[in-house]
Amino acid sequence: MIIMAVRSSEVTRLNLKVVTGSDENGTDTIATRGFTVNPELDDDTLLSIGKKLGNLQSYPVEAVARQDSAELAAEH
Repeated sequence: MIIMAVRSSEVTRLNLKVVTGSDENGTDTIATRGFTVNPELDDDTLLSIGKKLGNLQSYPVEAVARQDSAELAAEH
């Protein structure tokens, strides 16, 4: 049995992790802002978009991340 990704259902998200404050121990509290984007965009383009979106946030950006997912199908 071979497991393969089914590309027709691929989804890519651009996630911005922003620092929304800190807890009683001084540890940053993080929130994630997620945006669905075109899976064909390359990493450099997504980083550029993430930085621009980060400039629009009221909280400082901790990280810009790409999250790819696809349905898996078993081939018999």
